[in-house]
Amino acid sequence: MKILAVISQKGGVGKTTLATALAVAAEQDGKSVALFDLDPQASACFWADRRKATGKGETPVVRDVNFNRLPHVLEAMRSGGADLVILDCPPQQRDIADAALSAADMVLIPTRAEALDIRAMTQTVRLTQQMGKRASVVLTFCPPTGAEIEQAREIVAQLKSDLVPVSIHLRKAYARAQQDGQAAQEYEPTSKAAAEIQSLYKYSAIALYGETQHGKAKTKSRRTP
Repeated sequence: MKILAVISQKGGVGKTTLATALAVAAEQDGKSVALFDLDPQASACFWADRRKATGKGETPVVRDVNFNRLPHVLEAMRSGGADLVILDCPPQQRDIADAALSAADMVLIPTRAEALDIRAMTQTVRLTQQMGKRASVVLTFCPPTGAEIEQAREIVAQLKSDLVPVSIHLRKAYARAQQDGQAAQEYEPTSKAAAEIQSLYKYSAIALYGETQHGKAKTKSRRTP
């Protein structure tokens, strides 16, 4: 079982949007997936409620998890045969961040290419490094043009962290899909938003599971936990 933590010390950078979309992408790839909502605001749980209410299904499994119980719940998922657990973490909660980082096999840090967001991203990267983990930074809400994107990329390089080679742009499909309990690739399967999520998922799967074979990461499919 692999654990992916989606984390940032600042809100409004798209953590839950990416966590839910990646959970759906992993399930579409045949994996047994669980999404743990560690945020007291419970945005991922709200997404799951909307998903059930609109008839989109009972999976991916989304659970409201107290960080103090995280090791125990993860062990139960491991025993149950889960392939992937995604941790949707809240901003500005050092104790929750420490618990998530301790467990994570991969750390994904979303950030806007704006001054306050970059400052928070820098803090999150350093916290990740202090925990002995390597950070993967993904730029979110990217505008079509602007020097800010290139400046953000240079800062990520200076921090000696990994820059995800796909940017998540400001697209209506993301927000509309969330409101309906879907991921962008479900809401508009042929859209640019869907392509971005699939590229981000491919990057994450390779980072988590190793090199690809015939274009797909080497994984095993199991029943949904």
